[in-house]
Amino acid sequence: MEEMFEFRLHGRGGQGIVVAASIFAEAVFLDGNYARAFSLFGAERRGAPVTAFIRISRDRLMPRSRIYQPDYVVVFDSSLAVETSVAGLKEGGTLLVNAGESEDGNLFINTTRKNNYNIYAVDATEIAWKYKLAIGSFPMVNTVMLGAMASLSGFASLESLTNSIKKRVTARLEANISAVSEGYESVKEVKRLVT
Repeated sequence: MEEMFEFRLHGRGGQGIVVAASIFAEAVFLDGNYARAFSLFGAERRGAPVTAFIRISRDRLMPRSRIYQPDYVVVFDSSLAVETSVAGLKEGGTLLVNAGESEDGNLFINTTRKNNYNIYAVDATEIAWKYKLAIGSFPMVNTVMLGAMASLSGFASLESLTNSIKKRVTARLEANISAVSEGYESVKEVKRLVT
């Protein structure tokens, strides 16, 4: 089997991470690789923890199991225990967190695990509010996070993400397309961690 790259996404029900995983996998496929997206969640309710997985390879044959040692960990909600979320992140891997400038960057690196990885942040919540992407008082950050994921990984182009979003998103389409572009441009490095 050829080299495979794995993503593990952590968020809460209602943030659109299951849809985001599917959109990203389709965009990866449109750009010439194979991808598989699947999710894991308990009770289906808004606010409950949800985990989604994405595998990417040049080979169409990939396992259908959970991902325990991902190359990328993406945290859609900074109120989740990031220390738990990064468990198993590969040496030299990438952590992407939805976090604003006012949030303490150390919140994302307080881990006793000895590892070396890169930490990036994007204020997906602020961008979602800017484009009025919310259900009630709950910001929908998935398209912003998709843009940041594409920017960091290079596996999906903005054009392919946009095409995939057009197929799967019906509400506030133009706002979601603007949000994915802003997420792509707004992701920034927090620091490289060696603990």
